[in-house]
Amino acid sequence: MKRITIKEIAKRAGVSIGTVDRVLHNRGEVAAKTKELVLKIANEGNYTTNVYARSLKLNKIYRIAVLLPKDNEYWSTLNNAINKTAERYASLGIHPEFFTFDRHSETSLLQQAQQMLESEPDGAILAPLVEDEIRRLTCILDERDIPYVYVDSNLEVSHPLAFIGQDSFQAGYLAAKLLNLGFPRGHKAYIARFFDFDSLNKTIEERIKGFRDYYETHGYDTQLIFDVDLSSGTQKFLNQIHEAGNLGPVHIFIPNSRAHQLVKELKGFKGHRRTVGFDLINENKACLTRNTIDFIIDQNPSKQGELALQAFYDKLIANTEVRTNQLMALEIFTKENLQGN
Repeated sequence: MKRITIKEIAKRAGVSIGTVDRVLHNRGEVAAKTKELVLKIANEGNYTTNVYARSLKLNKIYRIAVLLPKDNEYWSTLNNAINKTAERYASLGIHPEFFTFDRHSETSLLQQAQQMLESEPDGAILAPLVEDEIRRLTCILDERDIPYVYVDSNLEVSHPLAFIGQDSFQAGYLAAKLLNLGFPRGHKAYIARFFDFDSLNKTIEERIKGFRDYYETHGYDTQLIFDVDLSSGTQKFLNQIHEAGNLGPVHIFIPNSRAHQLVKELKGFKGHRRTVGFDLINENKACLTRNTIDFIIDQNPSKQGELALQAFYDKLIANTEVRTNQLMALEIFTKENLQGN
């Protein structure tokens, strides 16, 4: 009889793998009904803890390198989620090691990537923000047979164990749809970017491609889209939209988490404005509450971090199949549905 796995027990019981682990090994508090259900499913499925016993007997430590930036709330949340999830798997020998780099500096990325390789990890969690450098890194990981998981964005030409994140192209497409609601012929839109900060960011480029594709797919004039560089300040842009505001609504797409930074500069703008940004960080939440941002598309970095480390549990400990593409929902937040988030 084929033995049931922890992952299957969790699925049937409708709980997390961590909860199943706590029940089977009597660690931590679990509701009585949940505990009873998990044990019943495990017993019926002829579950055995040999996989755990084998891991503990060999005293094997699986070191998972985490090569991510940590320069804003989005990345800090993702890193913290990995760290928190690691507590769940610590007794099984899964331990993350963080190689944090400065997104402003390609040199910082290269240095941290080299340190990561020298540490000889058993796996790696990466965000392919700088496409060329990450591609070179993953070629080395492939040669060394070190599995890696992508978060935030994907590189189709490589071979990750899993990709966990949004479809960035579709996210940009959705942003264009939100900005054009009620405008059947399309509307003028400004793509507000900080080229000094995200010019090499693959995720940003994919979102913008998706945004433009929405216009093309619907037969809108793509000359309605204007790229704005805010690297050297916002005054020039403010002058533009003040003039445009006299002629009708001003629509702005900020393809990163810095929507709050731009709208703070727009306090003196008197015309109607519709704004779409990304990531439900605290400053963007505050702007949603004040109605200075209309829509935020969130990618749930906490869930990304949790699923990234869980993929290594499935691969290295449970020896179960890992789903390659684990796409996060394109969650849309407005002032009205912020409660509880």
